[in-house]
Amino acid sequence: MQKLLSKLSKPSKVASALDWKKFNGSTVLSLNFHQDRVGIAVASHPSTGTPCIELEPLRFSENHIAIDDACLERFSKVIEDYKVCGVVVSWPLQHDTGRMGAACGRVIYALEQLWEKSNGGTDSVLFQKPFCLWDSEHIVPKQREDPAKRVDHFGRCADYGKEDLKPNEDDYFASKERYHEDELAVVCDIWNDYCQVHWPELYANSFSEPDGLNRKKKQESDGQSETSSSSQVSAGKKSASTASYALPRRRERKESLIQMR
Repeated sequence: MQKLLSKLSKPSKVASALDWKKFNGSTVLSLNFHQDRVGIAVASHPSTGTPCIELEPLRFSENHIAIDDACLERFSKVIEDYKVCGVVVSWPLQHDTGRMGAACGRVIYALEQLWEKSNGGTDSVLFQKPFCLWDSEHIVPKQREDPAKRVDHFGRCADYGKEDLKPNEDDYFASKERYHEDELAVVCDIWNDYCQVHWPELYANSFSEPDGLNRKKKQESDGQSETSSSSQVSAGKKSASTASYALPRRRERKESLIQMR
C-alpha cells in the first residue's frame, strides 16, 4: 500500500507531462472505477480543440471489482494506442461529509489489485505514467467555504444537528447516497473539470461552445427561418386566393340585386 501511494503524483504533474508532450499527439487517460465497471476516456491537450473521447468501459463479469490479466492488457493497449502520458483517477468523496467512503474504498481496492497483478507495477505501463486522484466535485473546498458543513477530526458537523424542515422530501438512505458516490460522476466530466482547472483559458476558448453545438444551433435557426418563410409564402397565396374568390362573389351579388330591382 505504501509503495502504491508513493507512486501518486500531484495533479499539476500530470498536466505538466501533457504540456511537454502535446505536440506528439499524447493524451491523458481518465478512469472512473465503479462497482461493476471502469469508465475509460482519453483526451488530448486542450490547445488542440479535440474533445474528450469516451471509450468502451471495462466491465467485470461479476458485480464487483475483479482485476485480471485481461484488465491489464486492456489498459496497456489503450495507453499504447493513444500515447498516454498521464492518468487521472476519479476520487469520489462523500458529498455530505467530504470523507473517504465506500466509493473511495473501491478505487483504492482496484488500484491495489492492479498493483499486485502487475508485480508491483513492473509488468504494467499504467504505473509507469504519472497518475493522480481527482475530486471533480470539489467537495473539500466547498466545505471550507461553508462553516456549517465543516467536519472536525471526530466526525462532528454543525449541519447534523439541524432539524429537518422539509418533511415532504424523500427519506435519506446512507446506503444509496453515501456508498455510490461514483455513480454521480461521468468519466468525460472528470476530465472536463480537470482541464478547466489547469487550463482555464484554453478550456473556455475551446470547449465553451463546441462546434457541433454551433452547427446544431445554426441548423435550427435556418430551419426556423425556412419555416417562417414558407409560412409567409403560403399565407400570401392563401390571401391571394381568398381575394380572387371574393371578387366573383361580389359580382354575383351585385347582378342579383339588379335583377331584383
